[in-house]
Amino acid sequence: MARELNFQQIEAFKAVMQQGTTTRAALMLNTTQPSVSRRIAELQRATEIKLFDLQHGRLRPTSEGKLLYKTIKQHFEGLEKIESVVAIMRRSGTRVLRIGCTPTLGVGLLPVAINQFLKQFPNTYINLQTLGTSQLADFLHQDLLDLALTTGTLNENDFQPTVISTGAAVCVLPLTHALKDAPQIDFGMLRGEHIISLSESDELTVQVKAQLLSHDVPDEFAVETTSSITVCALVSAGVGIGIVNPYVASTYASQLLIKRLCPSIEIPVQMAMPTHTAPSLLTRHFIEILTANMATAPG
Repeated sequence: MARELNFQQIEAFKAVMQQGTTTRAALMLNTTQPSVSRRIAELQRATEIKLFDLQHGRLRPTSEGKLLYKTIKQHFEGLEKIESVVAIMRRSGTRVLRIGCTPTLGVGLLPVAINQFLKQFPNTYINLQTLGTSQLADFLHQDLLDLALTTGTLNENDFQPTVISTGAAVCVLPLTHALKDAPQIDFGMLRGEHIISLSESDELTVQVKAQLLSHDVPDEFAVETTSSITVCALVSAGVGIGIVNPYVASTYASQLLIKRLCPSIEIPVQMAMPTHTAPSLLTRHFIEILTANMATAPG
């Protein structure tokens, strides 16, 4: 009656097939020749199959032995592949990193961090989605992102977001603007200016309007758009002035003037991950690089 096989028997058989003799197999396995011979004998008894015959003092595999070796070889190749994948994941997670962020952070904050990250993990595939905050929330719910970053507000009950940095909104002016020499801009100085604004529902716009009203400045805007990137482009073209987050403003530093606002309006950067999936090693490495960059980022 056939008996249950064990790993030592299969390992010894594989080594003999690879090395050709029990002596060389023993060296490969760092054991003794009698031990290898004993395991081969046990394997033949357990399988009730003749795996070798002896010819001129040398072991010669039978057809059954060759067929068994082919199967065992495929099994070990599978194990080696698994071990390789585990080693890769141990170093750098799944090698795919899915990041979502608002467009302004995609322009003004992430490029440097991604560049540094890829120098450390050059074979990583990065998928970067630039979306509005509500879309980022949807993608997180669907487990389509490993990490999301926004200057908007994410539901604390859904995602347990973390504020990784807080910057101050800045006023951006055309290079030749009359206020170019002012050390800072207070809201009273915006009376009569062509203000380019984000949409009325934007959190920054809400705070800007409140400050304008408190300084008795009309909150009527010359141009309204949905993107801080567009605001900066319009300002650099001389259309008017704008108030944006410092990350996108720094990208246009050579094309416009950047001034501190008084009083300041804080803009937190929130980070969130899917709550039902533990972050990968790659995600954790990227967060380390990103947060280190935040310490030196504008704002």
